[in-house]
Amino acid sequence: MLNRVRDKFRTLGWADALWFILASLLRLVSFGSVRLIKYYFVAQPVSGRAAGAARPHGKTRLSVVQGVNDIIRQAPRPEATLLQRFDQRARCVLAECDGELAGFIWLCPNRYREDEVRGVYRWTPVQTAVWDFDVFVAPPFRMGRLFSQLWAYAHALLQTEGVRWTLSRIDAFNAGSRAAHRRLGAVDLARGCFLRFGRIQIALTSMAPHWHLSVRDSDEPQFCFDLSKLVPAAASQG
Repeated sequence: MLNRVRDKFRTLGWADALWFILASLLRLVSFGSVRLIKYYFVAQPVSGRAAGAARPHGKTRLSVVQGVNDIIRQAPRPEATLLQRFDQRARCVLAECDGELAGFIWLCPNRYREDEVRGVYRWTPVQTAVWDFDVFVAPPFRMGRLFSQLWAYAHALLQTEGVRWTLSRIDAFNAGSRAAHRRLGAVDLARGCFLRFGRIQIALTSMAPHWHLSVRDSDEPQFCFDLSKLVPAAASQG
């Protein structure tokens, strides 16, 4: 445990390491009924260089799916969650190899309803961005280039549609995810903490509404990201 704490201070920095310790203690003393979640909200430029950086190799095949099929059912996600995502018009960039799920990344236009905490994300101008989420690479494929291939395929698709940015929320306690997004040129937009116990959720965020208390799904907070100042910077990408 001591080594794990030291590692978190080294990889996360002291502030997020302290948040991680607090989250771990709350989960421990509540037997898992209380969860403290911290996010960073970021934007990554859709880059022509990224779109041409990788291509699938061997038997790996990449495609876009907009409904549940036999391959995506292999994902370690409940089918109800998959259906809820497609109901939001989300698309799944899917990688498969000989009928086996290799990985995926999800893209959602216009708005995205969070499936880990209670909340809805919107952005303006809406046509300049999509929400990307749940990047997954199956264990047998994690030593290769599939992660970069998924991003390359997604960027190539989005470029043809005139999309300039992808938006993400990153687990503040996942140093690997934070580093991967930095390599993609991530720009910080905001941060937020969510405390959940039972049906009660308390949200504290650096953007409006700044704090929010909800006890029902219908009371979910609405967060809107203003991308207008990012659009000129994105125009220089390619």
